[in-house]
Amino acid sequence: MNSTGIERGRLARNTKEYHDLLASQEDWFARTPEDVEKLRKNRHHPLANLSHEEFKSFREGLTFRSGGMIAGYYKPLMSLPMTQMFEVFESFGLSREFFTDEEHSREDCCLEYRMIAPGVCEFDFWSYCLED
Repeated sequence: MNSTGIERGRLARNTKEYHDLLASQEDWFARTPEDVEKLRKNRHHPLANLSHEEFKSFREGLTFRSGGMIAGYYKPLMSLPMTQMFEVFESFGLSREFFTDEEHSREDCCLEYRMIAPGVCEFDFWSYCLED
């Protein structure tokens, strides 16, 4: 992961854009567990504000495949202000609109779904699943 910062103009606003971003050679967003650890070590990143237990729970809840993060458990982020929660997701290449756009949410959003197998998501509070 390149440490130049979040490229806000390139953040994915829907699932198709996110999968396109994952398939790209872009290196400004977190793609691996190691990238998440690097973000945590940056004292200016919101992940640095989580307790050890919260961070561990968040990190262990992440699933990486296809070039980036495709599933996770966001309840550990609830201790952060909403703006910082969004910044965490932006670090993975996801815009705020990805989760807040009502039209997108009805069509193909992933919030409140967890991955139970590759390509299979089921309803579950506090989770998100970005698989096709």
